[in-house]
Amino acid sequence: MRKYILIVLFLLLVTAACAQQQNNQVDDSDTAQETASEQEAPRVEVTATPTLPPTYTPEPLGQGGHISPVSTRTIHIVQAGETMSQIAARYGLDTKFLADSNRIYNYHLIKVGQVLYIPPCE
Repeated sequence: MRKYILIVLFLLLVTAACAQQQNNQVDDSDTAQETASEQEAPRVEVTATPTLPPTYTPEPLGQGGHISPVSTRTIHIVQAGETMSQIAARYGLDTKFLADSNRIYNYHLIKVGQVLYIPPCE
């Protein structure tokens, strides 16, 4: 508690000392214009706002619409009597590679009308 009181007293003394240093007494002989001319405010010069350089705007590529990617795969629709190994041999592929490309895990379970995507040979 004693520390608290000492800190408050110290702050009061500092505040009082600062207040006594400012002697802004106005004499009756001074006029407002004389006082204003003595305390002239600094002038602020207005500068132009810097502008950013223009950005590049590319030319439009053409009319809108849907652009489909170029497909490198061939589509094969399974016919009656075809097997996975026959289809793979027709396109020069390995049976496992053709099955993996189409996510087929059992070679014997292909159906008539099923769409097989034939990947390009590498």
